[in-house]
Amino acid sequence: PDSSSLDTVVKNGRLLNQTLNNATFLPGDVLVFPNKTFHIMGGIIADNLDSVTISFDGTIVLSNDLKHWPRSSGSKVLECFLFNNAKNLTLTSSGKGLIDGNGGKWWGIPGIGYLVRQENRPRLMRFEYCSDLTVENLILKNSPYWTFFAGQVNGLTVRYTDIDVRRTNIDRHDIIDLTAFNTDGFDVTGRNVHIHDCNVWNQDDSIAVKDDSQDMLFERVNVSGLGLAIGSISGSIVRNITFRDCYLHHTFKGIYMKFRDGEKPGFV
Repeated sequence: PDSSSLDTVVKNGRLLNQTLNNATFLPGDVLVFPNKTFHIMGGIIADNLDSVTISFDGTIVLSNDLKHWPRSSGSKVLECFLFNNAKNLTLTSSGKGLIDGNGGKWWGIPGIGYLVRQENRPRLMRFEYCSDLTVENLILKNSPYWTFFAGQVNGLTVRYTDIDVRRTNIDRHDIIDLTAFNTDGFDVTGRNVHIHDCNVWNQDDSIAVKDDSQDMLFERVNVSGLGLAIGSISGSIVRNITFRDCYLHHTFKGIYMKFRDGEKPGFV
């Protein structure tokens, strides 16, 4: 803990990958990060976790060493955290755990950084084909790219979790803050999603419901960013999506839908 040297963050990332993918990590197990600060390299990938709890009781700070960030063979950067095919997974904290994406270097110089890296930046938390997932009592801070993306999930509850992405501390979204672009809040696709009692301050869609989604409820959320969105949609049907008791303080937009070109239209 506490050391942010390149050697330490690489070793911490390697150790976490080994732990999450160890065959002895069994249903009912609990992995606890104690109340200390841990600096890690991204590219954390966990496959097929079943009935496991991860408790972030301290602080996780992702490396901002862009040069040594792990990449795929096509030079695409890997996500900070990626969970594939998890079942009954719980991410929680005994208090309010902090996961800091350390996104400033990824955003780069206002007005220039996006031209350099565009969207080749890591999502802070990504979930693919997971079921019965619970995320609670966390702060997700300064993601380099989308903060939270759950793709083709079936059964997701997010509660008492806050997203905070900003360049400055001003109480609005000015031209400087908005250059931390594509830092979406909660982006979801799938079925049976309930996100409630959360706060989001970011510089893109605060909540975005994407293709082929249904039966989702978002309630008692305070958001400020580009708003609450359905989309973008193309070639799929989105149905039974409810936004209820949402407060949009100084948001740049409000509630809106987005569609994109495709061979088939999208329906809401």
